[in-house]
Parts: sequence; structure tokens; C-alpha cells
Amino acid sequence: MSFSISPFRIFPFLCFVCFVLLFIAFPTKLEAKQIQFSLVPDRDDIIQYEIELWKSDDLELEIPFRVLANPGPIQLFIPEGYGFFRIRAVAKRKVRGFWTDLYNVNSFGKKPKPVEKAIAKIPVKTDVLVPIPTKDGSAELFLTSKQITIVPITITKHFKVRYRVNGGIWQTTTSPQMDFPKDGNYRLEYKVTNDLGVSDGMQIWEFKVDRTPPETKFWFQTPTFRKSETTYIAPNNHLIVEAKDSGSGISSIRYRYQCEGDQFTDYFVWKEETGKDLVFICPGNFQLELSSIDRLGNEETPKSIHFQKISKSP
Repeated sequence: MSFSISPFRIFPFLCFVCFVLLFIAFPTKLEAKQIQFSLVPDRDDIIQYEIELWKSDDLELEIPFRVLANPGPIQLFIPEGYGFFRIRAVAKRKVRGFWTDLYNVNSFGKKPKPVEKAIAKIPVKTDVLVPIPTKDGSAELFLTSKQITIVPITITKHFKVRYRVNGGIWQTTTSPQMDFPKDGNYRLEYKVTNDLGVSDGMQIWEFKVDRTPPETKFWFQTPTFRKSETTYIAPNNHLIVEAKDSGSGISSIRYRYQCEGDQFTDYFVWKEETGKDLVFICPGNFQLELSSIDRLGNEETPKSIHFQKISKSP
């Protein structure tokens, strides 16, 4: 015996969702919900449906709350604390069909999200100078360390380096290492000469230094309500995230989250769609971390948002 369920709307009694930056916490309230769908029999002798409500998906640890429903549209009230339900059909003469799989109240009627792949870490670049493509199709060299070590081509010892940076004053040093601690554009001209006056010839390198991580900003699409240190948002408000980088450019905006009582997930790529269903990412309270990484691997310190769901009767 089988039947079909046609979910067409879900009405969670969730009026506001609040979030607090950093580590401010507030009391939690459980939320009651109603979900609306249609029970469509596939046989003429089906007269009723049994619905069981469960607090968890472990059916051996509790006794369910049971309700009866007739075929057709139904508004199922989900009491506080119940997160799952299942259904079976009842035919004439009390012949009962098989139970459906457990439905999750929070995800019922929604399209399943595509499986996201965790972001792989950008490998450490071992070359001193690496090319980064630009928008016009060319490439710019970026320094990956704080120093450049001059390696003579034909001269092995007892040498000196005559050099200048960005057209400045010519200087002479016996150290093969040159420091470039600040971000910026550089033009290095140098020539290595030994005690006999033998030289490798003039060498010229133009490169950039970028050690500044990107900056991520976020805001909500529609105005929020702020009271004291708490900002209140409606559940259908979208979180918009943008990142800027003045150096090598953005590689990705990433996020991870921690549902209450769980560990943090891996990092995933933030997409525009991510901010649309954000409040449903966890069944209860959760913490969201946002950060960006540039194409050289400079990582931004994550920005943390604490979301706490509260219910308010209409």
C-alpha cells in the first residue's frame, strides 16, 4: 500500500532570528511549527492516515506522538521539541500500510541542497617569484617571501652586489640577501662583481609584494532592527557577503559553521545562494565564520557571527 505526499508550503512560526557578534549568548526557546501538504491516496479504499511525531530519529528511545488525518490537504502542527515525522495509510477494515521514512521537519518540502566540496588549502608556493594572471591576460610577478637572495651566475665567492630599488641611490653590499618587508611595486636593478672586477652583468627584476589578507564585509539585504547589542532579522532576510583585495586578488570567500552542540564544519565556498537559506542551515542556534583568501594564500582572520533563533507567537 502506498500513497504520495505533495508538500506545497511550509509555515514555520519563526518571526525573528537574531544574531550577535562575538561571544554574546541569550536564552533559547524552542519553536512550534505548522507544515502544510496534501495526502493523495493511490487506492480507492484508503480512508485515513496515521502520523507519528518523533523528537529524534532513534525510534527505540521514545514513544511517538500520534495523530490521524483524512486524505486531502492537511495542516500538521508540530509541537515544541519534535523534529521528525512519518506517515502510513489506513485502508478499510483497518488494514495498515508500511511507514514512510522519517521526514525532517526543518527540511520537509525543500529542494535538497547540492553536496558541497570543502575548499582545499592553497599549497605553499616554493618559488621566490610567482606569476599571477591579470584581467588583461598578462601576468605580474609577486614575491612570496620577505627576502630575495642574490645567487651569482659565474662568481662563487668574494663578491659584492651593487644595486638600487625603484630608481633610488646606488648602494653596495656584500650580503646576498635583500629585504622587502612592505607591500608595493618594486624594480630591483643589481650587478654582482668579484674582487677582480668580473661581473655577471646587470640584472633587472620587476615584482610586487603582497602580504595583506583580503577584507570581507557583510550586511543584510533588508533593514534589521537593533536593540542594545542584539540585531534582529526576519528569517527570509538574505546575508550578502563581499570581499576586496588590493594585491594579488581574491581567490575565494569561504565560510564554515557550527551547529549548537556540534563541531565546526570544513570551509566551503560562499555563493550568492548561500545567504538566502542561511537561517535554516542548522535546526537551532549556530555560529557562522566568514573569511577570504587571496591568490598568494594570505588568509583573513575569520569574522564570527552568532545566530540565535527565537520564536514569537503571531
